[in-house]
Amino acid sequence: MKLFADKFLAGVIAACALACAPHEALSQSAADYPAKPVLLVIVYAVGGGLDVVGRIVADRLTRNLGRQVVVENRPGAGGNIGTASVVKAAADGYTLLETTNSHNINAFIYKSPGYDARKDFAPVVQLTEAPSVLITHPRSPYRSLQDLVNAARAQPGKLVYGSAGNGSPTNIAAEMFKVAAGIDVTHVPYKSAAQANQDVMAAQTPLAMAALPSAITYVRSGMLRALAVTSEKRWPTLPDAPSIAESGYPGFSHMTWIGILVPAGTPAPIIARLNREIAVVLANPDVRERIAAVGATPVGRSSADFDAMLKAEYEATGKLVSQTGLKVD
Repeated sequence: MKLFADKFLAGVIAACALACAPHEALSQSAADYPAKPVLLVIVYAVGGGLDVVGRIVADRLTRNLGRQVVVENRPGAGGNIGTASVVKAAADGYTLLETTNSHNINAFIYKSPGYDARKDFAPVVQLTEAPSVLITHPRSPYRSLQDLVNAARAQPGKLVYGSAGNGSPTNIAAEMFKVAAGIDVTHVPYKSAAQANQDVMAAQTPLAMAALPSAITYVRSGMLRALAVTSEKRWPTLPDAPSIAESGYPGFSHMTWIGILVPAGTPAPIIARLNREIAVVLANPDVRERIAAVGATPVGRSSADFDAMLKAEYEATGKLVSQTGLKVD
């Protein structure tokens, strides 16, 4: 009997050792993280607000982690190309995804976006939030939001607006406004916010809905005119531009977020480390000043807070797309 008990106890100890081994390895990997450069995939092209914020954060995060955070832009298909590429990456914390509202939007407007927004990723941290801004050329006949609405109602479908692309947050913001105002304005999708902004400055496109970080420098310099912002109230970094809500559409609000996610299955200790380190970056006065300069507000709350926001937005986006009938394919 004693021999049996000894063998049984030895088996239990061995089983525990096997069960604990992955945990110990995981703890060790988290303690050593990062042991090599980290890749930050940005789903939009160089020059837009997502790119600007990502590079600000990556620069400071490189210093704090002691490892290079390499930025790589993988634009296309409204963010799907970059996002789908990260799905295939190892869930080890060495490939990060920087994305925006399109992460949830694309799940509803594309038949096959290449990823499942709610299952394929784990949230790390929300970086920023900012409104979009409706812009026009400084010599445009549209000097107010009402001028635009009047023109659109006079010739339904003739007026066009640009955005960063089909399904981009700026596209959604503009479509929301079309519904609120009861107007018909034709969408012209661009490959990037920078291209849309440039065409408005060149008077090639009469209007664009732009992410504020991508357009604020041009508005401040007088190269673009801001007709309205999509925040419920005037935005602190562009106080002269009225909100759509105060321009006759009470309750209108659409905010653009920027955040970091990783492939699902990434070890929780690594996600926690990334969340802490990025929160420290966002608390840095110089980083906050640089982000504020492009019109955004740093956020930096917990991964759980970010996940709750993503879930609520996912559900709200489904209802909005159903209402507007917006589809890409």
